Amino acid sequence: MSKKLKRGQVVYIDNERYVVINMIEFCEDTWIWQEYEVVGPKKQHRWLTIEKDDNNNDEYWIYDMFRGSIRENGLEITVDNVKYKLYEKGTAMVKGYFGNADVDMHEKCDFIDYISEDEKRIISIEKWETEKEKSKGEFVDTSRIRITDEIDNSVSTVNVNKKSIVISLLFMIGLPIALIAIGVIADMRSNSMINYIENSSKYTYVTSVTNNSNNKKAKVYKSSLATLDATVKDIIDGVPEGITSTIDEDSTTEEDGIGLHTSNEFAYVYKENGEIYVQVSEKEYVSRSGTMYHSSHGRYYHSTYSSNNKSSIYSSYSASARQNSINSRKSSGGGTSSGK
Repeated sequence: MSKKLKRGQVVYIDNERYVVINMIEFCEDTWIWQEYEVVGPKKQHRWLTIEKDDNNNDEYWIYDMFRGSIRENGLEITVDNVKYKLYEKGTAMVKGYFGNADVDMHEKCDFIDYISEDEKRIISIEKWETEKEKSKGEFVDTSRIRITDEIDNSVSTVNVNKKSIVISLLFMIGLPIALIAIGVIADMRSNSMINYIENSSKYTYVTSVTNNSNNKKAKVYKSSLATLDATVKDIIDGVPEGITSTIDEDSTTEEDGIGLHTSNEFAYVYKENGEIYVQVSEKEYVSRSGTMYHSSHGRYYHSTYSSNNKSSIYSSYSASARQNSINSRKSSGGGTSSGK
């Protein structure tokens, strides 16, 4: 695996100082690489890619956004009077990230790389679900790059993730209040269907569906469980204190699906071609005419979201799971109070 950099780490390229601010780690089968967004001395934003070469040594490429036109014709392109040939193409998945990278875990993109005849320049095209990004890169010889142990604290401490929120709370509002706030954050995550599904081995990410009116996303997962019933109960068991209602539409077949609500999320569990799917999102996605992954379920998706027709079976199951969770938490001394 390539050398990994940290947020705020200082890198010199051609003796110019760059600071790492964001990172996306991609994988394609067994191939893993990192793309780091770095900021230079003139506040220019560039991308530094680190991957392994054929001799298992780290190889560096620096990329800039390319706004020119590219006529993709399969095997060869010409950009700025330089000829490039098809080098690699495939589908990459987001394996990890830090900072403010605009990606989701397990999100996928198709990529096409064209390399120049001297193999020192690359044109890269990434095709995400709702956009296409083009960049122009050049090979950086190891003599041109120096990775230091220096951390720029002005960057590393302004990191939008759970850890930095906790640290900021400790310093800003004091330990007792911060502990209560941290408990609230933890409670929000433990009551999140998206968080539970994303971290469960029972579900496989399929795709994301974007609402064009507000750019919100719904995530679609395939369940490994045998039935819709088992999947609904598993999600309830995963967030027992988060589920606020379970909805059906008096449908005669399980293909019409079951809706699950938390305070700010909606999940629709349904069957399509023998497979069980879960489409889950923030409620704002649905309330702004969000669409379904399988369009034939769109009517039930929206009617289930807005209906008050609670499922008698799953409402009872949810109430029992919630009570069991509360009893278990109380008996183990749980809760958000910091105590004395």
